Amino acid sequence: MKIAFALMFLMAVAMWSVSTAEDPEEPQCDHIGYSPFSLREEICGSDGQTYSNEKHLQFENCLYRREIKKVKNGWCKEEDEKRAEAERKKLHDEYIKKLTEAEKKG
Repeated sequence: MKIAFALMFLMAVAMWSVSTAEDPEEPQCDHIGYSPFSLREEICGSDGQTYSNEKHLQFENCLYRREIKKVKNGWCKEEDEKRAEAERKKLHDEYIKKLTEAEKKG
């Protein structure tokens, strides 16, 4: 009985260690150091998509196992750039308005 219990315990430990091991199919891309909050220096990729910076492109390439190259600095599509710039201006204006209101309140 003790031997059966010990064998069951060892099998449970072995199964647990296998289930918690990292998936060998999942790429490990932490070494790139990409953060969504990194400095934005938009670049255009060879897939026609705009990436927030070169680290973002490297991270996506690693994660999805692709070989997309940087085509140029800046946005791929002019209309996307205009839309993003308008959104940034809107957020900036809202921030300034809140700061001004806070200063008035003291």
